[in-house]
Amino acid sequence: MVYNMHERFVAAEPRRIWELLTTIGGDHDRLWPEGGGHFRLPDGLRPGAPVEHSKLRYRVGAVEPEHRLWFDTGKQLSGGHGFTLHPQRGGTLVRHELKGRTGGMFRLMWPLVIRRQHDIVIEKILDNLVREAAGSTLEK
Repeated sequence: MVYNMHERFVAAEPRRIWELLTTIGGDHDRLWPEGGGHFRLPDGLRPGAPVEHSKLRYRVGAVEPEHRLWFDTGKQLSGGHGFTLHPQRGGTLVRHELKGRTGGMFRLMWPLVIRRQHDIVIEKILDNLVREAAGSTLEK
């Protein structure tokens, strides 16, 4: 079983965070970091839509505006990963969780390579989210 969690408090309302999250994987993605590999949602952000994540292929699981964005990862990871938004005084706690049972090569590669890369990419996404929510135009 794998469980990985990252959190960041963002001084913005869930509505603003959601606006930014919905750009991920699209033509006007404002969050995915340079050097973070390939992440595309060719059919948009809707339940069941395909996800192209480097060599992995999976589906969008849940899209609950201003609350939850979840990706069902299939055989590589039985649970999936995604973001939840938790309103708090003065902003929003943004949490990214990855959880499930690993399968195939993912079982071996997660602790050796993928976890470190995943952690770096998620932290950069959260950095970009904070920056974009504040209205800064700094580079990704």
